[in-house]
Amino acid sequence: MFNDFPVQFLAASGLTEEAVRNAKPIEYEGVPAKVFRPEYIITIAASVGRHKDLARIEQLLKYAKIDKTLLDDILRRYRLKLPKL
Repeated sequence: MFNDFPVQFLAASGLTEEAVRNAKPIEYEGVPAKVFRPEYIITIAASVGRHKDLARIEQLLKYAKIDKTLLDDILRRYRLKLPKL
């Protein structure tokens, strides 16, 4: 938690490094930050595959605006597939 806001820190290499490069810059309470696009969050979660990651994928697919073409491209390039939900 950062000021009561949930955050997750990831080591940047390969997929996560690409996600950082393509992250959206924001400002939160005067602090500059970058936020991963949902397509990268989904792909990273698919690469890990824990139950909580599968739940995150399901939530993002249901509630976030997803660029399906981008998601498919990222999954293809990293040789990943979405789990059956």
